[in-house]
Amino acid sequence: MAEQSSYLLAANARKQSRLMWGLFLLSLALVSMLIAGIVSIRPVTGATAHSSQWLIDWQAFIFTSIAVAVLILLACLWKIMTLGSDGADVARALGATEVTDENSDPAIRRYRNLVEETALAASLPVPAIFVLEKESGINAFAAGKSTDKAAIAVTRGALELLTRDELGAVVAHEFAHIRNLDMRLNLRLIGLIHGLMGLYVVGRIVMHSAGRSRKGSQLVFLGIALVILGLLGAFFGRVMQAAISRQREYLADADASRFTGDPLALAAALKKIGGLQRSGLQEAVHDELEEARHMMFADLSGKISGWLSTHPPLIQRIRALEPGFNPDTDWPQVQAKPVQK
Repeated sequence: MAEQSSYLLAANARKQSRLMWGLFLLSLALVSMLIAGIVSIRPVTGATAHSSQWLIDWQAFIFTSIAVAVLILLACLWKIMTLGSDGADVARALGATEVTDENSDPAIRRYRNLVEETALAASLPVPAIFVLEKESGINAFAAGKSTDKAAIAVTRGALELLTRDELGAVVAHEFAHIRNLDMRLNLRLIGLIHGLMGLYVVGRIVMHSAGRSRKGSQLVFLGIALVILGLLGAFFGRVMQAAISRQREYLADADASRFTGDPLALAAALKKIGGLQRSGLQEAVHDELEEARHMMFADLSGKISGWLSTHPPLIQRIRALEPGFNPDTDWPQVQAKPVQK
């Protein structure tokens, strides 16, 4: 029954993710066409003072649509290229320490064994393995645009506070992200949002140059339109990015349950995170992790909710894995151990 439930959860998450991605791309097309419409509309020569007649210059409309699309695409590609593709580089930039073969820490040896076992079960290469040594909360992330350049990192708190089965479930969740190429999808979304912000930058340039042109008022209007559409498009893009991210978390939860065959172990890890959040002990120490909150296994503080939340509500994730969970009575008491600052 649990296996069947995980398959249904995964199918629904994939369906919702495709829907959100389609709406995101539709919004980009609408922004391009709206800007093209503003640029290509022309007053009809000879219209009376008491009536206004306007026509669309379709040649200008097509040209502007293509130009806006190319601008967004170039800005998108530039951003993706600057973010890089090697998961190990991303992990190091976020303050993680790579696990070496010489490490004798029993907790890290257990972690390494779980990563190697899960890689075998998922038919994936063993990724680079990292630990966030200064983080006492329970969390993890996966990075890398491809399966052969992936990296996995867990916090020291996850190593110390989770049982072997719970840690294995968290590792399996991150492997699901790697297998589903969620990091590559997220990079594309970040690039598209950056491309929309490029419209804002172009709009500011157009407004500043309007005073030196004979068509100053028309350019000012175009610049304002670009600024507004760029900001609105980027905001809408972030909302859609968060919605897609939430569905990918559900999908990774479902896939992790199938990898391990034990959805209750993942639910137990999530419940421990909830226990830490209720005690105010789940927040990250390093600011770098705040910038990468969309990559994390669980939200860093549980304080962000609504449209911009990159993670589903913790209770909903737990109930998808353990339907009988009662949030009034079933939170465990968890005490995070201090780590070296």
